[in-house]
Amino acid sequence: MIKKTIVFIFSVASLFLASCATTKNSGTTKPLSAQEEKIQITATYAFFSAMKEKLTGNPEKAIELFSQTLRDDAKNDAAMYQLAGLFNDNKKYADALFFAKQAATLKPENPWYQLLLADCYRNNSKIAEATLVFHKLAKQYPNNAEYLFEEADLLLTQNKFSDAIHLYDQIENIMGINPELIQQKEKLYLRLGDVKGAAGEIEKLIKSDPSNIDYYAMLVDLYSANGMKAEMQQTILRMQKIDPENPSVALSMAEQYRSEGKTQESFDQLKKAFKSPKLSSGIKISILTSYLPLVKDNPDMMSQAFELSRLLSETAPEESNAQAVYGDFLGMNNKQMEAREQYRKATKLDKNNLQAWQQLLFIEVDLKDYTSLESESEEAKSMFSDQSLLYLLNGIAKTQNKKYEEAARTFITGSKMVVDNNDQLIEFYTNLGDVYNTLKKYEESDKYFGKAYQLDSANIMVLNNWSYFLSLRKESLNKAVYMSDKANVLSPGDPSYEDTYAWILFVKGEYSEAKKWIDKAIRDGGATNGTIIEHAGDIEYKLGNVNEAVELWKKAKDTGNHSEQIDRKIKDRTYYE
Repeated sequence: MIKKTIVFIFSVASLFLASCATTKNSGTTKPLSAQEEKIQITATYAFFSAMKEKLTGNPEKAIELFSQTLRDDAKNDAAMYQLAGLFNDNKKYADALFFAKQAATLKPENPWYQLLLADCYRNNSKIAEATLVFHKLAKQYPNNAEYLFEEADLLLTQNKFSDAIHLYDQIENIMGINPELIQQKEKLYLRLGDVKGAAGEIEKLIKSDPSNIDYYAMLVDLYSANGMKAEMQQTILRMQKIDPENPSVALSMAEQYRSEGKTQESFDQLKKAFKSPKLSSGIKISILTSYLPLVKDNPDMMSQAFELSRLLSETAPEESNAQAVYGDFLGMNNKQMEAREQYRKATKLDKNNLQAWQQLLFIEVDLKDYTSLESESEEAKSMFSDQSLLYLLNGIAKTQNKKYEEAARTFITGSKMVVDNNDQLIEFYTNLGDVYNTLKKYEESDKYFGKAYQLDSANIMVLNNWSYFLSLRKESLNKAVYMSDKANVLSPGDPSYEDTYAWILFVKGEYSEAKKWIDKAIRDGGATNGTIIEHAGDIEYKLGNVNEAVELWKKAKDTGNHSEQIDRKIKDRTYYE
């Protein structure tokens, strides 16, 4: 809704005059007695002392002194006004309304008193009373649009749309045709179910500037949304007569064809609009955004969106967001290498485009290009030193590049920047647990896994990784069993978690039970995982099945993912830790 701000101004001098007004001596007023004059002087002094306390930020002392003013001068409207304002500021709305009413009653012609009274009514949820105050002010000051805006705003909260429209018409008479005001009235007419009235408002815009194609486009959208195809077509014809090559004409025609079920014709018009550099990138991106709910399960919609995003990129080669949006759709179409180049273009065009940086780094993770991830996340960190996600990704890159000490420092720094995001904090702590375990700083590793576990005792990665590392160290095996079992309950059928549980049982010497779990891991998708196959071989060896163990070790070696002992195991036909 349209809302104008009214500035309350009340000078110390005017307050002084107001405070003295009730006892002002004139030719027809009986002179004050000495006692009355003394009381008046005391009241005036208290009033100015109160103003000083208010202006120096001591509201409680100011309230005390304004109250003293009223004890000496019960009809001092200025003191009442100030007390109302102070109570209102301190959210003591009932007290504020009491004094605001008194001030406004004593001086009904004072607009500042009336404005404060309206505000106090509003804060006390007396909307009808507040509306009446602004209605009286608007009558008293017929050329002041601010009062009409305020009254209209209050009418809207009471769902009195017709009355609000009437006030907006009055405002229009004062201010002239205003697009924002017209659009507000259009919405209100639609709330009333009056499409003709809404269209009439847009026609006012067109009349005010007949060459503005955007106004016709608004009318087309209105008719389209309400199924008025004939009116929509007539409006498009009007647009074509004015500027047939304007991209807004193509967009309107696309909407017309869409409403008629002519999908290809509609798309052709969209392409025509997107090829025009006159159509802003913001509008193009907005249209592409509307495709997002449609593309997941609809290849045709995805194809259209992909083509339009390419045209956006071509027609706005110097705009960072245009390149990034094309990168988004390349990524959605599994064109990761091309998407990376688009995001790189986007970050070069605008180094402050945080979203483009983040998407670029996510692509590097997908591509497992940890060298690029490290260097690019470093550059991103230099631009956005307070973004914890960038530290997380940089730490992951350093971990993969075997820079474990640097990774730990990066994770610690980044973890201190996390605000209200426990999921991300768990990722930092879990990575710190992994890194410190690799560095054989087991106390630190357990500390950070413990922090992650405290935040979420059902986090599967924490349960699985911590239990696995404990088993490798042959420490706290009962705790490891508990956590690994919990991970498998939470995520049944995951070969990695089943392998962890099998390995813990292996370390505990429970070989038969370990075999059951390693066989489950292989059946559930671990048949090509070298680590799982090697573990299966280790278990077979401990069960006395040496030939089976050697065959499994050979398979593990062929995968390329195995322990450093694999060759010795095969050659000596013996298990080595």
